[in-house]
Amino acid sequence: MTNKMRRLHIGGVERKEGWELLNIFPSEAVDHVGDARDLSRFADSTFYELYASHVLEHFDFTGELLAVLKEWLRVLVPGGRLYLSVPDMDVLCALFLCKEALSVEQRFHLTRMMFGAHCDRYDYHLSGLNREFLEQFLRQAGFATPLVVTSFNLFNDTSTLTFEGVPISLNMIAKKPFHP
Repeated sequence: MTNKMRRLHIGGVERKEGWELLNIFPSEAVDHVGDARDLSRFADSTFYELYASHVLEHFDFTGELLAVLKEWLRVLVPGGRLYLSVPDMDVLCALFLCKEALSVEQRFHLTRMMFGAHCDRYDYHLSGLNREFLEQFLRQAGFATPLVVTSFNLFNDTSTLTFEGVPISLNMIAKKPFHP
């Protein structure tokens, strides 16, 4: 298999033809057990595509998030694509402020989407991202041409999550430039 054909699903749990899975939790579907911060097991320019849905918000915006994006950029081939989905803070905040339309339980559910469900020691959100914040981090990390898309049509996961019929994910595709 050539590098141009390798694709990595960061945080993936379901096997899909053509994709390798990296997850912090081992399972039969996971090819690589490890932390998304550290892809040192992979050489520079290993993957043609990376996919991460609702992973990036688990990293602190004071330095860790940018370092993670730089690490992900490193393992992409020039011209390679990053498919990235995060909870959209603009959407979640707007929904949260609809006090009259939502019950206390519904608003608490939105809070869990904002800050993580705290189901395990990794399920905490350390960053809140919207379009302008995410574009800025991607560009600072070295990615080019961030593009917002409605859906990737790759996996049935949190990138398509809705709350009361409203999509809550910000989905972006960014590319590694051919020249630094």
